[in-house]
Amino acid sequence: MKTTYVVALIAAISAVSIGAISMNGFTVPLAIASASPESGTMMGHVEYILRDADGNIKSYAQADNMVVNRGDDCSIAYMFQPNSYTGGGDVCTNANPAGFQFIGIGNGTISVDAADTTLLDGGATTVADTTNDGLMAVKWDNNTVATASSNGGTVVIATETPFTFATGGAGFTNTTTVTAAGLFDHSCGGQTAGGICTSNTGVMNMFSAQSISVAVSDGDSLSVTWTITVGNSS
Repeated sequence: MKTTYVVALIAAISAVSIGAISMNGFTVPLAIASASPESGTMMGHVEYILRDADGNIKSYAQADNMVVNRGDDCSIAYMFQPNSYTGGGDVCTNANPAGFQFIGIGNGTISVDAADTTLLDGGATTVADTTNDGLMAVKWDNNTVATASSNGGTVVIATETPFTFATGGAGFTNTTTVTAAGLFDHSCGGQTAGGICTSNTGVMNMFSAQSISVAVSDGDSLSVTWTITVGNSS
């Protein structure tokens, strides 16, 4: 993991506690990961809510994410090299002026580290289907919400409609385990109206990512909310 002095989030997961909460009369598994990040000016936090076909909450999880090297590089390029951020080797290839508004989920094998550029270990970009694991779906939030910073401003990127897992859905099996989520500046190369990836794009710069373990089944829906805090909020 590199040390970054300008824009960085390095989340070291120090403890995970698992308990239960009661919502709408249901006992819901709760997983919360606490982090002790190194000093920096940007931090990210991710929240996941899984619901069944009737809208009941099946599980809830939240944790701090990791900003990867490419995310750091793109942040520097966007802010300090606005006329050249699409070039320069690994600075921020194929950057999208829309920014990092795209939330992707995958069911491949990944343990997030700073060198990752996709949601698969080894840099593979396989699109998930009924026989392969990989990038499953991407949701674009083109209506992000930001608050001005006096001592810690925030921007919220959320799935305006949840990821759904339904019988007959093209692109990936509806019974699987979501193993990772990432924040990108592009969607997948091709996708259905429901956001299911059918092909890869040339480059999807990944800002941050997080390993998760959310088992889904037919009729479930998964909402993901990413909150980036900029500046010292303490």
